[in-house]
Amino acid sequence: MLRELQNKKEELAPVYLLGGDNDYLIEKFVREFVRKIVPEEKRSFNWVKIDEEEENALEKLFNSARTVSLLGGEKVIQFRPRRFFKSKDNPGEEKFIEFLDSWPKGVYLIITAGEEIDKRTRVFKQTKKRVRFFETQSLKGQNLHSWIKAQVENRGKIIDREALFFLEYAFFNQLYVIENELEKVFLFMGEEKKITRALLEEIISIDRVLHEKFVFEWMDAISKQETNKALEMLGEMLRQGTNPVYLFTMLARQIRLLALSWEFKRKGVSHQEAAKKLGEHPFPLQKCYRVADGFSFSELSFLWQEVALVGERIVRGEMEWRPSLEMFLFRWKDFKKRKTPS
Repeated sequence: MLRELQNKKEELAPVYLLGGDNDYLIEKFVREFVRKIVPEEKRSFNWVKIDEEEENALEKLFNSARTVSLLGGEKVIQFRPRRFFKSKDNPGEEKFIEFLDSWPKGVYLIITAGEEIDKRTRVFKQTKKRVRFFETQSLKGQNLHSWIKAQVENRGKIIDREALFFLEYAFFNQLYVIENELEKVFLFMGEEKKITRALLEEIISIDRVLHEKFVFEWMDAISKQETNKALEMLGEMLRQGTNPVYLFTMLARQIRLLALSWEFKRKGVSHQEAAKKLGEHPFPLQKCYRVADGFSFSELSFLWQEVALVGERIVRGEMEWRPSLEMFLFRWKDFKKRKTPS
């Protein structure tokens, strides 16, 4: 997708539709596209962002496309749909398709739909015929390794095989996080050329990231009512010396983020916007958004109440950490069982 940006201006499409689950690449495409088309001094006027949740969003989109910028020059409109490409009943669908057929020159439209696309809908099928569509995917395996190598080589450095696998294991395909961690590494290493695993371990505090990853997997097991697996994971974390206070704090944080994600998602707020509102990194919110639909309001309320009870028992000295957390799991299993029709 990013190769598209190497094209000359006249080879670029007037309208792009970007889908898939790789938010990093979608946002990078938008930033680089705007940098290519709109001079920095004109971006406050010639880079227009419109969200479907705004009042009369489609009319704003049409008017912006028709209106010449005060500063002149080419314009880029970024439209963020929520339900538009997922709904089978869109009041503005026909007008939108008609407008695409007569899209004005000198104006570019980038529709950053991400995962908010249902390919079965008529509006998607009709739009795809009229625009340049790119579908992104999360990077894995060799593709992820190639991406990391490119980031390193662009800074005049090299990275060895062990260091590559270290980054993949620690951060999976969290491109935002890897990019930020590499920035720390570049700053630390100065004129050194080679990134090794030993260097990464010296710079990157991996414990917090791995704990968050493990806790999220633990929460996934809890949500699926895999109590035995959740108990095994709890025992393993405690055997590895995980501080139970830290584990409890992470559990409470995860349930809080799940509950907030559940609420934000129903209001049509994207995980990126939710992250900004909460002061969180987008990646944990993205993961919560993906599993939030697996919970009901009553289930999230129950989990939050049970976490509060664990804290109270510990404070009052009624129970130790491990039996408290184990009881939490058994009570959750019982609650799910009572809710499931026999």
